[in-house]
Amino acid sequence: MLILLRGVAWPWVLIPWGTVALGMIAPLQVAAQPAPKPAEATAPKPAEATPPAPDTDTALEADQAEATGTALGEPVGVRVWHKDAAAAHSAVIAAVAEVQRVARKFDATNRLSEVWSINNAAGTDEVILSVEGHELVQRSLDLCRRCAGAVDLTVATFDSLWNFGGRPFVRPLPQEVATRRAKAGCTHVALKPNRIVRLLEPTLRVTLRDVLRGHAVEMAAEVVRKAGIDNMRIRFGASVYAQGRTGTRHWYTTVPMPRRPEATLAQLYLSSHYAATRTDSDRVAVKNGRRYHAVLDPRTGEPAAAGVQATVIATDPILADGLATAVFVLGPKAGLALVAQQKNVEAFVVDQSGKVHASAGMTEFARLPAKVPIEGL
Repeated sequence: MLILLRGVAWPWVLIPWGTVALGMIAPLQVAAQPAPKPAEATAPKPAEATPPAPDTDTALEADQAEATGTALGEPVGVRVWHKDAAAAHSAVIAAVAEVQRVARKFDATNRLSEVWSINNAAGTDEVILSVEGHELVQRSLDLCRRCAGAVDLTVATFDSLWNFGGRPFVRPLPQEVATRRAKAGCTHVALKPNRIVRLLEPTLRVTLRDVLRGHAVEMAAEVVRKAGIDNMRIRFGASVYAQGRTGTRHWYTTVPMPRRPEATLAQLYLSSHYAATRTDSDRVAVKNGRRYHAVLDPRTGEPAAAGVQATVIATDPILADGLATAVFVLGPKAGLALVAQQKNVEAFVVDQSGKVHASAGMTEFARLPAKVPIEGL
């Protein structure tokens, strides 16, 4: 199968199917008249204004190109602004493919992934990691220690106990969770400088999901930069990185209302920053009047309950990704105290009552409401 791409100098080009795996390419739209002069950066709208609904994007502008796909069951999108149409098309296709490569390589459910190999050897053998894998495990361990276990790669030890996708939903017995908790924790992961890793307990399992999106986006951004393009926005699930301009303004993204993905809480205006969001709306089950969701507190093995949504913005995508989980788990007070200890990191958290708590520097990125409605359990 072939993909048709439309450009400027060349009306149609055929690209072999598979270049972007599940990704599709959007047509590059170029205005017939000269492109308008860049305008000054648009200031964030006031909180009372109604921004566009989440994930609703503007049409492609002059000299923009975009490719989309999926990875880990989540949408991936790369959009750039560049005068060279051919280079722009090639870059967005390659960037989506890079996100998909990273996802496959470190997806714990993929039997060919490094994470699957680590878990399969738990308590019995060592695994030699790639340079890339060693760096990700090291960053995950560093985050675990920095956040006092509020984000922990061994949280996967509890995954098999929670059947969020099951019908009917069955809550694990407290003693089952307690047994796993006694053997979990990043202190049970031994990582050596020679890229060898070993899980010290046979029941221990690890995941890189709390840093994987940030790393994948970081790698995709580097692909775009190597193509000579500095103006980009890269989305992966609920995470986004933006750099440069769209051509007429700065890039922005939207953060949805807690438990109402069709509504918007705020617009974020990003420039060389990455934003990651965690919410209690991921794989939800309600039983006996209690809400259960898939973001687990690694310290308890239970769904985190200190807040309903958290967004972290940082220049380091991996750090933002990991801190988003930690801040969500810790809640407003402890989470924002943790953020205050970091450099170039801002965040906001929505608590159970709907009150929005934000770090001091969030005003540089968005105007936030004081409170939002929280619907349902």
